[in-house]
Amino acid sequence: MFTYPILDSRIEIVGALGFDNRADGWVTPRRLPDWTRIQFADAGIERFLKFPSGVRIRFQTSADQITLKVLVSKMVITGLAEEKRPAAFDLLVNGKEVQTLTADHGNVLRLTPGLTAVFVETLEPGDSDLLTFANLGDDAKEIEIWLPSSAIVELQEVTASKEIFPAKQSAKKKWVHYGSSISHCIEALRPMDIWPVRAAQLMNLDLTNFGFAGECQLDGFAARSIANTPADFISLKLGINIVNADSMRERAFIPAVHSLLDTIREKQPTTPILVISPIWCPFHETTPGPIMIDGPLLFAKERPAEFAAGALHLVRIREILEEVVSLRKDKNLHYMNGFELMNEHDVDLMPDKLHPNSEGYRLMGERFAKNLNIKF
Repeated sequence: MFTYPILDSRIEIVGALGFDNRADGWVTPRRLPDWTRIQFADAGIERFLKFPSGVRIRFQTSADQITLKVLVSKMVITGLAEEKRPAAFDLLVNGKEVQTLTADHGNVLRLTPGLTAVFVETLEPGDSDLLTFANLGDDAKEIEIWLPSSAIVELQEVTASKEIFPAKQSAKKKWVHYGSSISHCIEALRPMDIWPVRAAQLMNLDLTNFGFAGECQLDGFAARSIANTPADFISLKLGINIVNADSMRERAFIPAVHSLLDTIREKQPTTPILVISPIWCPFHETTPGPIMIDGPLLFAKERPAEFAAGALHLVRIREILEEVVSLRKDKNLHYMNGFELMNEHDVDLMPDKLHPNSEGYRLMGERFAKNLNIKF
């Protein structure tokens, strides 16, 4: 057996731009670069950038058996999502889905919400897992192990029955995507159900996923991270978190969208960019945020008329985004209505009327790949 630390040069970690390193060899991939740390406004972005949605490890080997040592921290939300979601790892051989294993132990990351989705976080310690993918055959092959979107993941080492070697350089075109929890896809039962991952597989693209639960707030550090990441295609799924958090009114939102696009264009002047408006969410279609939580119920409250000027709901968000794209006169800037991905007819795939389930996410990925009409 051959054992390699996770940051060995033979192992490529794709989709992570930074790492937390412990002295005992445990490594946590982070989906934003290290320089962004001092710019965070709350604990949410620090938490969810360590949920490795779209992150995978790559290498070559002829090993019949591969073991990955992991420690996961599975999230539960008191009163809202008490059941731990499976932390599933998908192994692909030469680009084909072959095996899925789940980490059955691990820590519990407990979030206790207040009425307006402000959370107190606690960690309940647990044990690590050894995930052994077996009966892979003795032929030389390209291996990818995709990490779950539903938990923080620490990696320590890879053990294989034969030597491993660096993966071949990917020839796929690069897709950078930015979005909310609906792009993060915590509810996905396995990595291949994450909608940007599913779409990337169908379109043969090399994905970097900046989908952060609750944290698609048009932050400057996110804009610069997107701009600095090489891309053949960029998509920006904007709006739902602005409404959920009631973090901007129309006066702030419009220039913030322009600023996001300006920042990207400074580094990538001709890269095709697709702006995607929110999918359907019944309690925010015509009612502004913030989102309210009462046990398992998500909802919004009407506000007095004297406080409503400029408050954003999803109908207005869609109008603004379409107007912004039109006004910029950028031939490489495009717009997609989120209803093309999921709408009121898909209510059975949205248990909380905000997030799709795993089947819904997979369908979103298939619809995106089918409806995308941009050449790059």
